[in-house]
Formats: sequence, C-alpha cells, structure tokens
Amino acid sequence: MDDSELELAVRKAVLENAVRYDGTPNVKSVMSALLGARADLRPRAREVREITERLVAEVEKMGLEEQRAELMRIAPELLERPEETGTEERELPDLPNVDMWEKVVMRLAPFPSGPLHIGNARMVVLNDYYTKRYNGELILVFDDTIGSAEKVVEPEAYDLIPEGLEYLGVTWHRTVYKSDRLDLFYRYAVDLIRRGEAYVCDCDAKLWRKEYKVKKRACPCRGLGVEDNLERWEKMLDGTYPERGAAVRLKTGMDDPDPAMRDHVILRISETEHPRVGTRYRVWPLLEFSWGVDDHELGVSHIIRGKDLVKEGKIEQHIWDIYGWQHPELMYYGRLKFQDAKLSKSKSRREVHAGIYSGWDDPRTWSLQSLARRGIAAEALRRVMLSLGLSIVDIAISMKAVYSENRKIRDAEAPRLFFVHDPVWLEVSGLPDSLDVAHPPVHPDFPERGVRTIPLRSENGIIIGIAQSDYDKMEDGSLFRMKDLANFRLLKGDPPSCEFHSAEVERIREVGGRIVQWVPRRDAVEVDMVMVDGSVVTGLAEPGAAQLETGTFLQFERVGFGRVFETRPRIRVAFAHK
Repeated sequence: MDDSELELAVRKAVLENAVRYDGTPNVKSVMSALLGARADLRPRAREVREITERLVAEVEKMGLEEQRAELMRIAPELLERPEETGTEERELPDLPNVDMWEKVVMRLAPFPSGPLHIGNARMVVLNDYYTKRYNGELILVFDDTIGSAEKVVEPEAYDLIPEGLEYLGVTWHRTVYKSDRLDLFYRYAVDLIRRGEAYVCDCDAKLWRKEYKVKKRACPCRGLGVEDNLERWEKMLDGTYPERGAAVRLKTGMDDPDPAMRDHVILRISETEHPRVGTRYRVWPLLEFSWGVDDHELGVSHIIRGKDLVKEGKIEQHIWDIYGWQHPELMYYGRLKFQDAKLSKSKSRREVHAGIYSGWDDPRTWSLQSLARRGIAAEALRRVMLSLGLSIVDIAISMKAVYSENRKIRDAEAPRLFFVHDPVWLEVSGLPDSLDVAHPPVHPDFPERGVRTIPLRSENGIIIGIAQSDYDKMEDGSLFRMKDLANFRLLKGDPPSCEFHSAEVERIREVGGRIVQWVPRRDAVEVDMVMVDGSVVTGLAEPGAAQLETGTFLQFERVGFGRVFETRPRIRVAFAHK
C-alpha cells in the first residue's frame, strides 16, 4: 500500500467514525477499528497514528453534513449500515408455550413514583410488541402499593405514565390499580395463614436476620398455630402492632440455599398516607406477593421483566405451586445501562419539587415526556429497544444509538436555520448589491423545497454576527466563508470588520479557510436553547425563526437538531442532538 492509498484508507475510517459519533471523531476509536480490521497496517502503526491524528483534527472542523457528504462520495458503502448503531432489525423469538393459553395476556407494572423514563422503555416496548404480534391483551397495572421512604407514590404519575405510553404508541386494553385490590390480597393472606403456608412474625428484623435467617433456624413465630397467627393478623390490621412491629412471612423455607428466599416477608405495616386510598389500609403487600396473586387473577400468560426480579419470580412461583395454578411464562432480560444518561426517579422527584428542574419534562429527568419535548421520535426509541432483543446479558449503550435513529427518521423534515451564540459583530464592506440578500436552501438534500430569504442590508449598512469561538480561531487577515453567502477577509480591528473577497465556495476550499455560521443584525431573533444538561444557551437566529411554530423540529446548522416548545414571549428550543 503506497502513501496515497494509506491516506485514503485512514480518511475513510476517520469520516466513518465522525458520522457514527455525531461529527466528533476519536483517534483511539479510529486506530482500534483500523488496526483491528487490517493486519497489514499493524507494522505501520506509528505512521497510521500520525495520519489519523492529523485527519481527525481536520475532519473535526467540518460540519456533520459535510462529513456525511464526503463519506458518501468516497465510501458510500460505509453509510447507513445496520451495525453503525447496533439497531439492525431482527425478528424477536416466539413467546414460549403460546398454545397452552387461551390468549396472550401481558402486563405493564410501573410503580407510580414519577413518569416513565428511558430506562423503562425496554420493558414497555417489548410487552407492547408481543401483545400486538399475537393480537393479545396488554394490561396497565399501577403497582401502587406503599413503597419506602425513598420510593413514594407521586400523584402526578397516574397521568404522566399513560401520557408516556401514548407517546411510545403503546396500546393497552384496561387499567388496574393495586391500591384498589387490598381486600383481595387480605383474603389471600388469611387463606395462606389458614393453610399453614404463612405466619405473622413479630421478631425484631435485625435479630431475625442475625439469629434465624443467617443461621437457617426457624424463629419462635414460625411454629405458632393458625389461631394465634390469625389473632396476630388482626392486631396488624387494628393498630395494635406499630409500624415494623410485625410482618407476614411466607414459608418459603429456612434452609433455602439462597438467603433472600428464606421465609420472605409478603405483607408489612405502613401508616404512610396513600394518594388514592388515604389511610384506609395500614397493611400493604410486597411486590412479589401481590403479583403472585394478580398474575393469576388477571389471567396473565407471559411476563417479561429485568433479571433483577428473578427472586420475585421465585416467590411468585412458590405461591402458584401452593394453589396449583398454571405458571405464567417468565422471561428475563439483562440490565440496560445508558452510558450518557443518569437515571434516578427519586432524584428527579426531589429536584422537580424543589424547583431545580423545570418540571417532569426537564431533560435531566430523562422521562419520556422530556424526550418528546426534545423531538425524539418514539419510533427511534422503539427501534433501539427492539434491537436489544431479550438477551439475558447486561448491555451498556449510548444515547447516540437513539440519536442516530432519530436523525434517520426526522432529518428530512427538519428545516435548516442559522444560529449564533455569543456573536461578534462584523461590519461588512464591499459586498456586491446582488448578494445583500442571502438565499440558503431550506434543506440541502431537497432543493425542490426552495430557499430561505435573509435580508442583510439595513440603514446602518451590513452588520453580520459570527460566533466568538469561530472569531477566536481565525487570524487577522485570514479568509473565511459565511456559509451559503460569500467569502470574506477578516479584519480584527476596533470594531472588527470583514471585506468581501469572492463568492465561489471553491475559493475558500483552496486555501483551507473556515466556513462559519452567521446571522444578520437586521431582524435577528433571540432564541433560548435548553441543553440536555438543563443549561440554557442564548443566541440569535436568522429572521425566519420568528415564523416558527410550536412543535417544529429543526436543525440549527452546525449546532444540532432541536424542537421548538415555546414561541412567546420568545423562541425556546429543546436541544435534541447533533
């Protein structure tokens, strides 16, 4: 391989890496891909690295559209490959033993501590996918039993959760509230006590763990008779026992190899007021007990959930075996971690209530509402979640996979606009009259959509703003191009200015000059852009931004995509991605 062939090979790899990672190539990533796939390049690793570092620095200066355009020209086969994001379409496996059930019935079981967030999307999408595939029934069950001091029921969640499901295009057929079913759970609790399968334990919890659970010994409560246990049960209900004073334990066995399975608690006392039923109940079921009952009562046939709930599944199976019920099919998938999204409903709840976050649609909550506000198409999220399948292996993915899918879906609809943060104003001289109105395309890939019209000249002449960051990177006297307008020579005087040089884009490419965004001072529109970290970038957009409507998904060229969520008293845009 000669030097020119090596240069081309590296350039292809750098451009591919840049397009894959939203316009920002990485030397280490490019080197790994090149040397991993090309054994013939490994002896020339030092030379390859030098070329890679140079080309990464060069390609970084290009906009994402320019990077894609060049990659399309020199290596179109590297664009839009399924493995680019790991979201290739795949047929998910059949549900097991479907013919043993009258129909497929599945359930979504969110605890209403807040809206659904992106971490819940996998569970939601998989259940929706399979019920639609088998023409089955999907039940939305608010798993709203009393949680813990850290995990509390958020009243707004009763509306926010269905709103999130609607955003994802989920079809559910009925809604059930666990808090309406306490009497049912009480009946089963009494029945289990009468059968000798459960007992009321008033041992101190720490003592029980240390002296009985760890040592695999039965506590004194376990051997009490049915009548004694029923009497204790009534004391749990009537307030004789205080909170944490007693609990109902299921006789799962004190000799189980798994300590977590030894006589597990299935009901406990809590006097926390509930937003739906107030203080009507003081004994609340734990998740595994309520589901051991309800998966049978609701006719659930198949359960898809994260593998962190395997223990809960075993408790359910124990209950089903006691009653001789048919076991729903249990399927688990591995943990999903987003490398660039911090998920915590409890933290989000605190910040929302403290006013630190703007609301549940604040981008830092990573709620489905926040994704909708940013213009993330539900189909983009569905594609990524389905691409993960039902693997039991833990998976770490980047939000860039979602952004890549969103770009494929929404790029064509997104009009282009110029936006400049922290502008430096340049007095323009020498611009021909024929160019004092700019006509950049509405969308560069669809010339039939026409052009935007940006008047430049005012009674004070032509004054144009470019980003401070671009201004700082250019030397006095250097040539640069205002995108879709003309080429200029920069004069860093006081005040700074620029003079017209030429119109053809080829002239600026010949000298390697910068191509920058710009806005005219005349009729520039103030815009607030809310970023993913909650910060607000204030800048100016071209005059046409004044006509934007709420809900418009757009691209500020070389800045990124976003969605307009407010137009009065000023334009406000939620940043989506690059």
